[in-house]
Amino acid sequence: MTALKKYDNYTFTHMVNVSVLAMSQARALNLEGPLLREFGFAALMHDIGKVNTPLEVLNKPGKLDKEEFDIMKRHVIDGAHILRKTPEMPALAPIVAFEHHLKQDLSGYPENIGHRELNLCTMIVSIADVFDALRSNRPYREGLATDRIRSIMGEQGNPAFNQKLLKRFVNIMGLFPVGNLVRLNTDEVGVVTAEHPTDPFRPQVKVVIDGKGERIEEPFLANTWERDTRGEYGRAIVEAIDPDSMDLDPLTLL
Repeated sequence: MTALKKYDNYTFTHMVNVSVLAMSQARALNLEGPLLREFGFAALMHDIGKVNTPLEVLNKPGKLDKEEFDIMKRHVIDGAHILRKTPEMPALAPIVAFEHHLKQDLSGYPENIGHRELNLCTMIVSIADVFDALRSNRPYREGLATDRIRSIMGEQGNPAFNQKLLKRFVNIMGLFPVGNLVRLNTDEVGVVTAEHPTDPFRPQVKVVIDGKGERIEEPFLANTWERDTRGEYGRAIVEAIDPDSMDLDPLTLL
């Protein structure tokens, strides 16, 4: 870890952040004692293979080309190899290092590994990994706002993640609390009035501005969890909005 910190401080910081996030999820699942410590250590070591990734690839201020992305993808195999060779290393650590980019539907990498049931720690780490990466400033983009990250991760039942664990993660981190001003996919604007009991991505919203940007004389409640006759959601939250930018006071709209 010391060598990695000297090599690339962002990766070191990211690994620590992911470990903290993963530990909070593990505690919520009532894990404790040696197993909790092993979870935390495996999460901490998930990106150790990047010590072998060239800095010009790690910190490129732009999209990686195919050759560079192939180099980047090696870090999961390198990490598992490093950890397997390390004396007294917990067995979980190389598994998580190898699996954390596989995705829940196995559409990630390494490719062509056949059917595989992901480890619970891997599923938790993959959520924390993406969340922390998206919120962090990188050479090629600024970090995203937390509400935008959560919207991205929760879009259309994102197949990259275990949905039960993702919802638990969102519940712990918080998402769209009552009183938040939000924009919908219909371009309507409203204020969150109630949370859904099981789906934090789909609260009840009082719509106060229509899709054309006009104030509504009689605001109405919209349940973003409701589906149309085709089984598709009619409304979905796109982003949270700064109330000052709309000259609105959400608390007066509840």
